[in-house]
Amino acid sequence: MLLAAPLASAHAQGPPPRPWVDWHSTQTEHFVFHYPAAYREWTFALADRIEILRSEVTAVVGFAPRQRVHIIVDDPINDANGYAFTTLDAPTIVLWPVSPDPRSEIGDYDVWQELLATHEYTHVAHLTRPSRSRWQRFIRSLSPVPLGPIATRAPRWVMEGYATYVEGRVSGSGRPNHAWRAAILRQFALEGRLPSYGQLNGTGGWKSGAFAYLAGSAFIEWLARREGDSSVVAMWRRLTSKTDRSFESAFAGVYGGSPAELYGRFSVELTAAAVEIARALQAQQLTEGTLVQRLVRATGDPAIAPDGRFVALTVRKEKAPSALVVWKTEPEPDTLAAAKTASQLRRDPEDVPDRSFYPPAKQAVATLIADDGYPYETPRWFPDNRRVLVTRNMPAPDGTIRPDLFVWSAEDGSLQRITRRAALRDGDPSPDGRWAAAVRCEQGWCDLVRVDLTTREVRVLRAGSVTTNYYRPRISRKTSEIVVAEQRGDRWRIARVSPFTGELRYADPDDGINRYDATYDVDGASIVTTAERAGFVNLERLPANGGEPVALTRVTGAAVAPDVAPDGAVWFLNLRSAGYDLRRVVPDSVRIDASTPSVVIIDTLSSVLPPRRRVRPDSALPAPTATSRQQGSERRYGFGPSRFRYFPTASSGYGGGTVGLAIVRSDPVGRLGVQLLGVAGTAALPAGGAIAIASRARRTVVGLSGWYSHEAPSRELRVSEELGLDLARGGAALRIDRRRVRDAGELTGTLAALGELQRPAAFEQSFRRAAIAAFGATVRRVDEDVRYVIALDGLGELGADEEGRYSRQRSTLLFGTARADRSLFTTRLAYGTLSGGSGSARERYVVGGFRSPLLDPMFDARRVDAPAYPLGSADGLTFASYRVGLPIDPVEAFYAGATTDFFQTQRRSYGIEVRERIAAIAALGTPEASILAGFARAQDDPVRGKWRFYLSLALNP
Repeated sequence: MLLAAPLASAHAQGPPPRPWVDWHSTQTEHFVFHYPAAYREWTFALADRIEILRSEVTAVVGFAPRQRVHIIVDDPINDANGYAFTTLDAPTIVLWPVSPDPRSEIGDYDVWQELLATHEYTHVAHLTRPSRSRWQRFIRSLSPVPLGPIATRAPRWVMEGYATYVEGRVSGSGRPNHAWRAAILRQFALEGRLPSYGQLNGTGGWKSGAFAYLAGSAFIEWLARREGDSSVVAMWRRLTSKTDRSFESAFAGVYGGSPAELYGRFSVELTAAAVEIARALQAQQLTEGTLVQRLVRATGDPAIAPDGRFVALTVRKEKAPSALVVWKTEPEPDTLAAAKTASQLRRDPEDVPDRSFYPPAKQAVATLIADDGYPYETPRWFPDNRRVLVTRNMPAPDGTIRPDLFVWSAEDGSLQRITRRAALRDGDPSPDGRWAAAVRCEQGWCDLVRVDLTTREVRVLRAGSVTTNYYRPRISRKTSEIVVAEQRGDRWRIARVSPFTGELRYADPDDGINRYDATYDVDGASIVTTAERAGFVNLERLPANGGEPVALTRVTGAAVAPDVAPDGAVWFLNLRSAGYDLRRVVPDSVRIDASTPSVVIIDTLSSVLPPRRRVRPDSALPAPTATSRQQGSERRYGFGPSRFRYFPTASSGYGGGTVGLAIVRSDPVGRLGVQLLGVAGTAALPAGGAIAIASRARRTVVGLSGWYSHEAPSRELRVSEELGLDLARGGAALRIDRRRVRDAGELTGTLAALGELQRPAAFEQSFRRAAIAAFGATVRRVDEDVRYVIALDGLGELGADEEGRYSRQRSTLLFGTARADRSLFTTRLAYGTLSGGSGSARERYVVGGFRSPLLDPMFDARRVDAPAYPLGSADGLTFASYRVGLPIDPVEAFYAGATTDFFQTQRRSYGIEVRERIAAIAALGTPEASILAGFARAQDDPVRGKWRFYLSLALNP
């Protein structure tokens, strides 16, 4: 149980740090930073401030860990995120430095790195608070991954909600102070879609995962207002007391009711406040425009073609891949609905047909769906009304993800890639179609750049920094001037930028309001933008002459992503609980008397309106002290600081069971893994010891392994001894692996050499040596709502022993398919041959059992897995096998068979299995784990009709 929580959390966070990049380290009094050289400036800026942030967080949380906290900075997928591993012995934080856009719930910040570090360090300070019971501390210290009582007892909403609560109090910005938390809570409340207490920890569905942060922090604020800020810390003290308490008990003892009961009251009050606001807005010219299309999830920004006839945008579906579509802008009659209604009335003239509440679904004129992975997004039209500039996240050969620009022809469907690994997004083509404005997000910030679409040259117009970022540029079709959102300090502003010199001048008034999503009006000079006023997110126009902004919408949720059609209509996205709808508003038909709505509610601190921001001037901040980054402390990472953990292993099958213990060495970024493994148990299954070393300091992974193993499967099946399977073996191997990632697939290659001394009970001792080459290729495709996976693996082995030489070949083909995000229905076929000389007598294929925990399966390729049968149930110079798997989540029903005589006889079985591979988590110090558990029935001799449970847990560094 203590290990499950951090593993599940890490699995949800995304890819791990990249160990092969140029890593360095530096330190402060309480922190050690590990970072690639490219992020030195970003990291140093944070290191100079981290001790101050620690003091501020500690003052709120009431606890700080004694040991140094390791902070890893990396950017594997060009996204804004962070996560923490809150083990008691080695707390570690991972930060992804790319700054978020202002439309994100985390898009309100003074300095992104400080907000991110505050949130993640709060997790550490909160969840590493130890028990005050000596017995509890002792028991927890025995865990392979020791965690504190709060980390193991508190639900997810408490962990994320409290970190968000502290982030708002310490920074004066963040989610609690942002208009977006208020807008989301307000809109979901109005539609009756606030999560129940039982749903508060959910991660599925649109915005569901965000409610642990948004509603969780708002609920904690509500509790603190009722009982005082100290009540929150009192709850943590009760959870870590000498008296063993559950979270529910600790909560009720402070607040006088269960979490579910009080959350229900909070939800009612929040909904009541939202209804008050909605009524006030209705009385003050609620202006939502005209609904164009009812959509779901995170609809992409609309782009109107220069001639006004088409709109392009990325649409999301609940159980199908995202698609970039082109629709006609003119209304489309719903002929199917009309025909259905007419048919119903002919059959029954007194019937009451369905009323039409929403516009009919638009028919796509053109569609662009990615083969797999990330969708094509942020479309912008070229002047020819045919081509569209789009962005898509693309993998580099090492797996790093960066967005690039493409040109798509909506006329003939052709697609041309413009940039490679350039980290460019939000591209907008110029009036002549020769260049584009875009933002480049690298090194922890976003620059404004100009891209030559012919030469692919990228020139920086406005450089970003730790405190400055740019977002969503748009080009005037009249003057070629660029309008862009600039984040500097605690707000986003709208700026006009020269495309030639990069000279900047602000286009919005200096009134402290966040503005972004800017685009030019039809005159090419006025600007339409999104503005956050008093907790409301609406559209407004900024006059070309610098006059007062003019409000264009007044909505209960949020109006964002405007684009202006040639007829002056503004197309935009409107927030609902199910996602973003597409709407349009004609400015000339709108008159909103006041840019800021006048709203008075009973609870002035309700979460449906953000609090007034506490502006914290730089002069009020303590200057970095000697306890900040230690001068001269930068050093090369090498193989990093060592971490040691132990992990138990086990296996069970024909022949009994085994238990094992692994001692694992790792480092924070995973450059060097070492594993010592000892296994003991019944003599029928492999037992002994092994060592494995893996270096990932380069993209080519180098592994060295050694083993000593003994087994006697003849205790279950006599013939196994005659096949030489009762044996003791000891050997070593060198293995190198290289992986290359491409769009919708990947390719791996492996070379290995081994030497092994074998002492079989039925044969003479021999020394086996072999050279091995292997490959694996995977291709993924998406067709509408169906996805496909094809994987081909091959292995070739040339070896020799005292009796002669041999050569082995085996290959596996897997085909999988599923609808939407369901588990794959799979078919796996395998075939292998053995030839080359008299040495092949000892290396015949044998059917039965499963992999040894002590040997890499590649070094024991004679075995053909069949867990329902004992090892040695069949043997031969060739084999063929098949397996069909039908997912019945969380298990898989299967039917499998294997033969060594071209299907004259088979070893068939059926049952249910769980197969899971959990990747190594370097920051947590856990190795890779391969888990196999199942219950199967054999259909053929030698164990016809018998059911067998089997279990295998294998670890790799």
